[in-house]
Amino acid sequence: MNQHKLTVFCGQIKFLHEFFEGYQDENVQVMIDKVNKIDMQLTAETDLSGEETERHLKQAFKQSSLGTALYFTIKLQEK
Repeated sequence: MNQHKLTVFCGQIKFLHEFFEGYQDENVQVMIDKVNKIDMQLTAETDLSGEETERHLKQAFKQSSLGTALYFTIKLQEK
C-alpha cells in the first residue's frame, strides 16, 4: 500500500477538514497531518498512484453537498 502526502487549499478549510477527517472508501484512507488557516496536509494510504489519488479525493469532495459551492485545490506534494 502506498502513502501519498497531499496539500489541500481552501479559504473555508473548515469544511474540507470536516469532510476528510476520518475519510475512508474502497480506494483510499485519509489521515489529516496538519490544519492551518487556509490549507491542510493529508496522508492518503491507497493502492492508487499519486495522481490518481489526487483526482479521486477531488472527485469525492466535489460529490459532497458543499463540493460545488467551494473553490478548493488538492495537490500532491513533491517527494
